[in-house]
Amino acid sequence: MLSIQVGKSSAHAQVRENLDQSICYSQSYHHHIKTIMKKLLITSVVLFMAATGFSQHLSLNLYGGYDFRDKVNFGNAYAYINAGGIFGASLEGVNPQGTGLELLYQYQRTHIPMYSYLGNNQLFSNTTATISTILLNFEQYLLNNPKIQPYGGIGLGAAIITASANTTKFAWDLKAGVKFKASSSVGVKIGAQLLGAAQATGTAFYSPGYGYPPYSYTTYSTILLFGFTGGLVFDFGGH
Repeated sequence: MLSIQVGKSSAHAQVRENLDQSICYSQSYHHHIKTIMKKLLITSVVLFMAATGFSQHLSLNLYGGYDFRDKVNFGNAYAYINAGGIFGASLEGVNPQGTGLELLYQYQRTHIPMYSYLGNNQLFSNTTATISTILLNFEQYLLNNPKIQPYGGIGLGAAIITASANTTKFAWDLKAGVKFKASSSVGVKIGAQLLGAAQATGTAFYSPGYGYPPYSYTTYSTILLFGFTGGLVFDFGGH
């Protein structure tokens, strides 16, 4: 679900027909989703803290990167999440076998132009959105070479999308890369990431602008962002 700024157009009439029947469902649905996300994040933090107690090795990762453009489909329109830079930080605990847990925060600021399917008209062009993602990643390193350590991982968490309103989605990621150790305490990490923010069902909102109420309609929407990352690693502990 994305909150979008649009002008007065025929799209208003289409989405307004569904307002009455979807608004009650939307409120209960989003309350339920937020409750699940809070529990998931709390559980992630607890699991990470417990896992680090058994880890031989802790790392602080600071990184930046670039995500490519993604198309998001709505009921009667579509939008692009434009390509742009991403920034993040994570804490990571790894045991002697190379199995680890990573608690990650990632931030992206971008623009989201939107178009109608009918006539392919641009509904707006300048809406700015931020995507803040919190993930708990399960990772595996290959430790055959102490200086060059390939890794892969999968994570679960939440994505908080902010435009003219906030929405929270279930999020996941797949990642792979290589860690290069320059010394026992400093290294460099490069990798690729596929980030997904899924909404199996729910309600999307149009905010036409000042003086107009938000209109809503039931939709399916999923965000998939693929990109590359690189950054510094500060190690505390063995390997």
